[in-house]
Amino acid sequence: SSMTSASNPLAIMEAIDDKLNQFRTLSNLYAEYDLAEGLTFKTFLGVDINNYKRNFFRKNSLLYRTAQTGEPYGQSSSSESVNWLAEQTLSYTGTFGTGHSITAVAGYTAQKEKLDVNTVIADNFPDDLVPTVSGGQVVQGTAVQEEWSLVSMLARVNYDYNDQFLLTASIRSDRSSRFGAGNKTGIFPSVSVGWRIANGANSNWLSDLKLRASWGETGNFLIPNYASIGLLDPANYTFGGGLVNGISPSTISNQNLSWEKTSSYDIGLDFGFLDDRVYGSIEYYNATTSDLLLAVQIPAALGFTNALTNIGEVVNKGFELSLTSRNTTGKLKWTTNLNFSSVDNEVTKLGPSGDPILSSGGAGNRHITRIGDPLGSYYGYVTDGIYQSQAEIDAGPVDQIATPRPGDFRWKDINGDGVINASDRTVTGNYLPDFTYGMTNTFSYDNISFSFLLQGVQGAEVLNLTRRHMGNGEANYNSYAEWTQRWRSPEQPGNGEIPRANRQTGNSNNRPSSYQVEDASYFRLRNVTIAYSFPETSLGRTFSGLRIYASGTNLLTVTDYLGYNPEVNNIESNVNVQGEDYGAYPLSKVFTFGVNATF
Repeated sequence: SSMTSASNPLAIMEAIDDKLNQFRTLSNLYAEYDLAEGLTFKTFLGVDINNYKRNFFRKNSLLYRTAQTGEPYGQSSSSESVNWLAEQTLSYTGTFGTGHSITAVAGYTAQKEKLDVNTVIADNFPDDLVPTVSGGQVVQGTAVQEEWSLVSMLARVNYDYNDQFLLTASIRSDRSSRFGAGNKTGIFPSVSVGWRIANGANSNWLSDLKLRASWGETGNFLIPNYASIGLLDPANYTFGGGLVNGISPSTISNQNLSWEKTSSYDIGLDFGFLDDRVYGSIEYYNATTSDLLLAVQIPAALGFTNALTNIGEVVNKGFELSLTSRNTTGKLKWTTNLNFSSVDNEVTKLGPSGDPILSSGGAGNRHITRIGDPLGSYYGYVTDGIYQSQAEIDAGPVDQIATPRPGDFRWKDINGDGVINASDRTVTGNYLPDFTYGMTNTFSYDNISFSFLLQGVQGAEVLNLTRRHMGNGEANYNSYAEWTQRWRSPEQPGNGEIPRANRQTGNSNNRPSSYQVEDASYFRLRNVTIAYSFPETSLGRTFSGLRIYASGTNLLTVTDYLGYNPEVNNIESNVNVQGEDYGAYPLSKVFTFGVNATF
């Protein structure tokens, strides 16, 4: 946190020096040998070596948190990761009878990664003259060594009858080092079928029509290394009147930890019209994820506050549509691509008892995973207007958390018991959109091409935690401009959405609530590109191809969201805590000019 908690971007630019040097080597090698007609053996080896060195220094001039003077801080880190992948596969291709063809593959793969990280931290710098850890007092050092591995066996067969009936079946067995003994292996089958109902030979206007369906299972092992093992961390304790170094448990052991599994099916229709001037697909999908890998709260008496476990079930379902139209095909070519997708996420099971899971993000328990709602929904109180008078307060439910005054939020009595307390907290929104959409238009005329991409999201919400500071009415931080529309008196009620200013709101207006949840729908001009390709006749013998281009990214965003970026997520690693904005930076507008030359 010492490296990320400063809140002023200009101060960070001036007073923080953060340099990262990275050197990455990717190499692949393979060999193939034809054992017989149609039968080929392939061996593949890939290696990814990633080295980085980071030097961080915070100057005396940066006031940090509540300190009255600068707190210089230095950190030096180095890391090396080595990831290798080896694959041995047999593949077969053959035909038989009339119109029958088959391809098959079987193989064994192994992957392993080793990670080595070292960090040295220093403070008590007398000045800024030596911006390395040697210029201060080394106070802390850490060394982390981790590794993980995955071995897999796989088989797949494709059958094609006259390009009219298609069948694919596969199965794979994966064994991960991250799970408990006896639970490391997961087996995942799948099958898909396709039936080409029509093609261009059958109709002048119907170019293609294919019905397809599939079912399959996949597994997720993306959890921390050694997650099933109770780990130990250094800990100091008092013994014999002195401070003694020791160790203590940091995670709880769970040898039953195993694969998170997703079973899904989909039904789709591919179509094409007018010699594929218009073509696309529509698809319905339904995916059920069981044995969810979630961090669950446990009684503190066990010595831990949470534990990673397989618990619950969640269902995702929705529609996906893609459509391509070749609007003009003459000298001026114009193509339009459209896409649309919807998602409905619902938790359907949570362990034997179905108890909800509260999760902490940027500021306390503000997320809940409970049956009937989306995973990691926002959690808090619900605003119900603003009290205009003491008479309204007296007639409303009794607030057991804080004593309201005129101008404060009125809270919904969710359970209808006449009081406002913790039992009135409920789901206040979620980060998942109702649907997303996009459109790309591409134009070309002679050697000039022009394209632009429009993209949008509808129905998503952001938990804007910056409202805890810039929207609390206490004036201890800067404030959103909307606070000019706050409640001042019954005669000046403002816009009816912003409460009164109050130097100490306590746990009244600033409690976790729907006030901090905002609509994050947006419409964005994602990219614009214009390019010119030189004719081959003008290139001479030096170049075989030459193209110049200019592009702009994130040029325009239309949204009602108050923050910098409605497409935000501060905590990406925890599926229970998504969609938070706690001072995230805005997206950058990027302008690129380039040349592609082929010799």
